[in-house]
Amino acid sequence: MRVVTLSRQDLGEGQVRFDPAFYIGRDYVRSAEGREGNRLVRLGDIVEFVRDGARLPTVAAGIHMLRLNSVRPCELDLAIAVQVDRSAAKWVNVKAGDVLFTRAAQPFRAAAVPESIPGELAVSSELTVIRPRPAVVPEFLAAVLCTPTLSNLFRDLAYRGNSSTLPRLRLADIEQLPIPLPSRSLQESVRTQYRRALELTSQAHAEISSVVSALYTEIDHRVPTATSSTRVQEVRRTALPNRWDVSFAQGRALREALSDSLNMRPLRELASSASASVRELSDTELVVAIQAEDVNEATFLVEGAELRPVSSLSSRLRQRLQVGDVLMCTTGDGDQVAFLDDDVACDGHSILASATFTTLRFNETPRVFATALRHHLVRSQLRLLSSGSVQRFVNKRDLDELLVPVLGDIWREDFEARLTRAMQRRREALRARAALIEATDDCVREAGQ
Repeated sequence: MRVVTLSRQDLGEGQVRFDPAFYIGRDYVRSAEGREGNRLVRLGDIVEFVRDGARLPTVAAGIHMLRLNSVRPCELDLAIAVQVDRSAAKWVNVKAGDVLFTRAAQPFRAAAVPESIPGELAVSSELTVIRPRPAVVPEFLAAVLCTPTLSNLFRDLAYRGNSSTLPRLRLADIEQLPIPLPSRSLQESVRTQYRRALELTSQAHAEISSVVSALYTEIDHRVPTATSSTRVQEVRRTALPNRWDVSFAQGRALREALSDSLNMRPLRELASSASASVRELSDTELVVAIQAEDVNEATFLVEGAELRPVSSLSSRLRQRLQVGDVLMCTTGDGDQVAFLDDDVACDGHSILASATFTTLRFNETPRVFATALRHHLVRSQLRLLSSGSVQRFVNKRDLDELLVPVLGDIWREDFEARLTRAMQRRREALRARAALIEATDDCVREAGQ
């Protein structure tokens, strides 16, 4: 048990935080600053500034802006940047060597900005721009902010605002963070590990992209282009027992056109749904909890799932999974599709997924079918099947009629082998990143002793 004692004077006269974890975290920061022989420094003392991003409206053509999903631990995805209006508000122009930190997220994470960035680059309000001084290697600082030691401190200091359910950090708390500042040679060694992990990541992304592109090309070659009229359709009353919306009728016409191809088959013939019960799990049992943000859309893998006790999970995290399942997002606006490989299983712990996903179990070549579920023919059907005035939702019964492109056995086995190799390459990159963060965490804990 962790205990911290507070006086009335400590609370002050202004806005008061009543969450005990905050004061436990603040007590740790203060004790680290005042410890004799301390080898930790305040983050605010080793950086030029710590500033928030801006809220900029998206436009068809403007400057690039990175958002929350662009930042992964020690990894920055510039490919999913959006275009925004630069004249709408004041914003910070991100430069190479800056560190981007997600102060509105959990888990909190950071990444260094590489040299290959656009001339003008902004970040959203959920991100914080940290510009290190010359004595600090950006990759080292980014790795420090991703360590488990700092992550535990972030959880203590974070708060939940009235307008958002995302935990957030104040800029003042970020600037007070105790950061180790070792010799330049040690920081450079961390930079070398950091760049090696990025190199492996780049190779894995290129290989996966190449295989997916080849698979989609083969599907497009075998499945003729099918279109349905978007202007006028005649729908009889007897054909509307449940759904009467225009998009559903358009989707049915599209499926009728696609059904003429021998390479399109209903999802119900290819996969079964998983609906295992979680009643036998105790509240204290640790499970692997998978949410939509844990899926990397570029790699079709679950990369950010954490071990959490059942008692801390939302009531929506109640789907029990197994290795080999395929997750498809059927709620909200996401296009996440993921294959559960062996690395998701953690020491035999149960795997639970959010109700955001529909779980599918394919009898063979699940990686190929997971990739095929992101093909534009499938996504078009899903958009037309969706309903809901507030949030997009696809009824699981309607999914039975979803048509999925299917290649011959030999083709699928070949693509399955190629996707397996590419995903293993990505896992190698993730293991290199984990080793980098573990080594940096050792440095943080040693400096704090």
